[in-house]
Amino acid sequence: MKQILEKLIDKQKALSGFCGSSLGALDGFTYIEADYRKPEEIPVDDGWEEFKQGTRLYGNDAHYWFHKRFKTCKAEPYKKLQFNVSTYPETGWLYSKKPQLMIFLNGKLEAGMDMEHRSIFLDFDTEYDMYVYFYTEAPYGGTIYTPESYVEFNASLSLTDERMEKLYYNFSVPLDAAIALGVENADARTIVKHLNAAIDLLDVRKPNSEEFYESAAKCDKYLEEEFYGKVCGESEAIVGAIGHTHIDVAWLWTYAQTAEKVQRSFATVVHLMERYPEYKFMSSQPALYKYVKIHAPALYEKIKELVKQGRWEVEGAMWLEADCNLTSGEGLVRQILFGKRFMKKEFDVDSRILWLPDVFGYSVSLPQILKKSGVDKFVTSKISWSQYNKFPYDTFMWQGLDGTEIFSYFLTAQNYVRGEEPKAYTVYNGTADPKQIIGTWNRYQQKEYNNEVMLTFGWGDGGGGPEKDMLEKLRRLSIGIPGIPKTKIMFATELLDNAEKNFHKNCEILGRVPKWVGELYLEYHRGTYTSIAKNKKNNRKSEFLYLKTEALSVLSSLIANTKYEQEIINDGWETILLAQFHDVLPGTSIKEVYQDTDKMYAEVTEKAQRIINENVSAITKNIKTDGGLWVYNPHSFEYNGYVENDGNYYYVSGVPSFGYKVIVPEDASGEIKVTEKSIENRFYKIALDENANIISLYDKENYRETVKEGCIMNRLYVCDDTSHIEYDAWETGSYVEDVKWNVDNVKNVSVINEGGRAGLCITREFLDSLIVQKLFLYEKDRRIDFVTDVDWHNEHLILKAEFPINVHASSATYEVQFGNVERPTHQNTSWEAAKFEVCAHKWADISDRGYGVSLINDCKYGHSAVGNTLKLTLLKSATWPNNVDDQGKHEFTYSLYPHKSGFAEAGTVKEGYKLNQSIISKEIGKQEGALPNEYSLLKCSSDNAIIETVKKAEDSDDLIIRIYDAHNTQGKVKLTLGADFDEVYLCDLMENNLEKLESKGREVTFTVKGFEIVTLKVC
Repeated sequence: MKQILEKLIDKQKALSGFCGSSLGALDGFTYIEADYRKPEEIPVDDGWEEFKQGTRLYGNDAHYWFHKRFKTCKAEPYKKLQFNVSTYPETGWLYSKKPQLMIFLNGKLEAGMDMEHRSIFLDFDTEYDMYVYFYTEAPYGGTIYTPESYVEFNASLSLTDERMEKLYYNFSVPLDAAIALGVENADARTIVKHLNAAIDLLDVRKPNSEEFYESAAKCDKYLEEEFYGKVCGESEAIVGAIGHTHIDVAWLWTYAQTAEKVQRSFATVVHLMERYPEYKFMSSQPALYKYVKIHAPALYEKIKELVKQGRWEVEGAMWLEADCNLTSGEGLVRQILFGKRFMKKEFDVDSRILWLPDVFGYSVSLPQILKKSGVDKFVTSKISWSQYNKFPYDTFMWQGLDGTEIFSYFLTAQNYVRGEEPKAYTVYNGTADPKQIIGTWNRYQQKEYNNEVMLTFGWGDGGGGPEKDMLEKLRRLSIGIPGIPKTKIMFATELLDNAEKNFHKNCEILGRVPKWVGELYLEYHRGTYTSIAKNKKNNRKSEFLYLKTEALSVLSSLIANTKYEQEIINDGWETILLAQFHDVLPGTSIKEVYQDTDKMYAEVTEKAQRIINENVSAITKNIKTDGGLWVYNPHSFEYNGYVENDGNYYYVSGVPSFGYKVIVPEDASGEIKVTEKSIENRFYKIALDENANIISLYDKENYRETVKEGCIMNRLYVCDDTSHIEYDAWETGSYVEDVKWNVDNVKNVSVINEGGRAGLCITREFLDSLIVQKLFLYEKDRRIDFVTDVDWHNEHLILKAEFPINVHASSATYEVQFGNVERPTHQNTSWEAAKFEVCAHKWADISDRGYGVSLINDCKYGHSAVGNTLKLTLLKSATWPNNVDDQGKHEFTYSLYPHKSGFAEAGTVKEGYKLNQSIISKEIGKQEGALPNEYSLLKCSSDNAIIETVKKAEDSDDLIIRIYDAHNTQGKVKLTLGADFDEVYLCDLMENNLEKLESKGREVTFTVKGFEIVTLKVC
């Protein structure tokens, strides 16, 4: 058997050589250096030079145009004509660095080319005016070309013999299946027997002779009739093959290059679809389609027609495949709102699948957000990369934070070869090899619930998509080769509908429903909670800024008759969503990407700030007042706290929710006592040691020492982070704190006084970095702030702060999108031990029955809790793929909020909002006007109900209000509006009316369940 198999492998190689013949180099091109192509641009023939094959091309992120007019040869029987390009050297290159091309034929974009797509089809006897748009490589973390690092443009024409190509695939696909199954397998032996009989019919004494082709026809006829016709057939297991290309919307390349990648990839899909009628393709991410619409409108129209024909599937729900750990709850809603609206408007498709194969974790709030957005299926694969524990399900119901359940499917594609250990993780860039078909089915865990599994085939991450070889293989695999699942090219919606139907039917039969309750924690890529701190801060600030802009715009349009600038606001949101891609917001892209996002965030900030300033001016100039400080409160609760004015902090009280009040600020009493070793106000007495570390934090109101005995609070320390170079920016290890250094080199301590707040400014050095931290207490506020400036110049070191707290608790509570979760502070099991670093948003809290401490932040996400110690990860400083990751200046604030009872009763949620969403103030003099001295747009009766969003409806002038329960408390909520209205509707997150609510005057009352998101439309 082994000898026959060796013979067949040799024959396979020989058959490959009979498939084609070269027509030689295609010389005579002219060329010119270029920049990024403008939409629809094909350059004029001006300033071009003669190009000689073998010329070396250099350039980091560089482009060239090549041009040639030529006529192809006359047709030959059984032959296909191909245009080919090689770009020597072609080995050892990551997909993101390989040269990539767009081919324009007679004025239209025909196809893309790259190292996995080296040929395109041409017609015989045809005049071609060919332009080739050639891209050298992505920036790739600061890499530049050297004389030894170059590419070439070598063009040629070739012929493929259709008869021999057909025989090659008819022979090769079952042979590859037999090799994967192994010689001990009975089905493999059957395959080998028939292949051996067939190949012996091939007469190779005189290749390309009439006798040779006659023998090849006999060989192929045997395979068609005796093997495919009689041996192959049905299979219980079905692998749904879905044409796909995963395109990272920025990663090792910039956003500008992404716009080119998607044009190349989609053009290649269309090119192959014209020759393979069975080929169907699916792609998510409306952001990518918008790139094509702008840059290649003719291609875009072809795609729209293919969608109508049922050959191209547009799915994915979100604007792009966003990070789901760091994006806010409202950010996730807008991802789906913008994504679904685009798909519906452009393609008349209602997206019902959340397609996230490659993100680095999954918010426990997603099931509710999805269901209330009309999305009923969730697909991913990355969870298979988990470090310690294998997730038990591939098809299951996922129950989220509020109890909502959604049908979930995990991709299981991986290669299988008998006797070889399969890799733990699965892939979403399938090659459609027989070994991958086997592996996809074998890896699938819920076979008793479903017999149809999914394989997405096509080159991806950097784009490219399926190639001809994959489609040829699937033609044979779809027949049903013995021993392996039968394939069927299909859409994701069809496969998932079938899988869900099978799943529920078998749940009834088996009497058990596979279900996962709670968050889907990825035991990997934990460093993404921290990498590129500036980008995470920009995201947090921008999300809050646009919520403020929307609410203030509603108020201003209502009482000052200003225009709600919806188009500009939505453009800003779209930019924020674009920067939330799962390789951008997590901090795992090259530095050029963050140069892009710096500009993007600056632009959205400028737009929003202009709108805010104009609305503030419109309101304030029309108020009847004796003068004072006008204060706008963007929160859903009455604001009592501090406002900064001319460098001093003043206490203000009673500022109504989503409204304003003109106040005469209270002067500070000067009651905060500060020395270089102590700070004291009415709430706390803090003592510091000789290194300015907190050794005592005594809560005077609750008679409680907050610092765990013998410990230091706000301990700053640095950890060694050199162990994950392969995934540097992505990873941090469980052992990262095995080697650490305390930041105790204090250079200066000085007293600071800013009116209503006072404290110490402590300057520390660590190696080449400087940390300046201002520790503030307030006269009338229990919050303790650590306003921190860091000038960081170290690599592969992590900066953390820890707070050992004098409570006894086995779990800590962390804020997530639209709620919070409890996580253990111990490591009893491997599942708990894996969560040594977790993601949280504005706060984390650890409490016992009577007392606790919340740790609040304004832009950090990486947290941990061990025993009774809360920790916050501040900076990471990786060097790959961004060699200046986190180098330079950082400004951030984190705060302690000691409290009686639990976090809910103490108001931690509100304190988190107060730190993150700043109020607006403006001094105004005595004046006449039509507006009152105080006004509230919207008031909420319940402390547990947080109004997250107040905005204009997308398709009308109605008002949208989004509320969520923050305390897992069910009850009645009463909203009072500051103006008359006609009707109030309960609606979904897509702003579709669901139910009319009863209202009385300016009030409406409704029920909110635990962690429920409720959206109202006020008409």
